[in-house]
Amino acid sequence: MDRFWRRAGARLVQVLFGGTFDPVHNGHVMMVESLLRAFPTATVHVIPNHQPLYRACMASSEHRLAMLKAAIDGKSRAVVNEIELDRSGPSYTVDTLRVFREQFGIDESLVFCLGADAAGAVDQWYRPELLAELSHLCILNRADQRVEIPQSLSAYRWTDDLCEMREIGRGLLAFLDSPNVPVSSTVVRELIAKNESRLPVPSKIADYIRQHRLYQDA
Repeated sequence: MDRFWRRAGARLVQVLFGGTFDPVHNGHVMMVESLLRAFPTATVHVIPNHQPLYRACMASSEHRLAMLKAAIDGKSRAVVNEIELDRSGPSYTVDTLRVFREQFGIDESLVFCLGADAAGAVDQWYRPELLAELSHLCILNRADQRVEIPQSLSAYRWTDDLCEMREIGRGLLAFLDSPNVPVSSTVVRELIAKNESRLPVPSKIADYIRQHRLYQDA
C-alpha cells in the first residue's frame, strides 16, 4: 500500500478530524493514530471547534487547544489546525471545508472524518448537501455499530478502497474501523468531578487538568 501512496504524480491528501476535545482523551488519540496509518502520507489536521452549534464547551478554547497540542505532540504528519478557533460565531463544517478548498485548490484530496454517531445526525447540520461537493467523507465506526447514511449524504459514492480517495479530490464515502475505546469526554468530566485519580487521558493531559483545576464542577 505504501508504494501506491508514494508513486510519482499522485495527489496529496489533507485529512480533517474535528471535535470539541473537551477534554481530549485516549480514544481521540487512538483515532488520530488510526488515521495516520490509514492515510500514510497525508497530513491529518486535528481541528478543535470554537463554538459548536449544539453543545457548550466547559473548558475555554485556550485550554482545549493547549491540551490537544500536548496530546498529539511528536506524532509526525498530525497537526493541530486552529482554523475554527480563529473564526467568530458557530463552527459550520461547510465553511471550514470551503477555507481548505481555497487554501489547497480544487484538485487536492480533502477527507473529512466523522464518527458514526455524528454521521447519523448530519441532516441537522448547516447545508449538509454541499459536503460531497467539497470533500470525501470517512466515517469512523466500531465493528459492532450499524451506520445509517442520512439522505443528505446521498450524493457521495461509496468505496471500500481508501486509496481511491487520492485519485480524485472529493465525492467518495468510505468506512474506517476505529478503536473500540469505551471512553468519551463526558465520562472523563464525570470522573474528574468525582475526584477519580485515574483518568482515560494521556498522563500529560491529566496533569494539565489538575494544574488548571478544569472540570471540577462537571
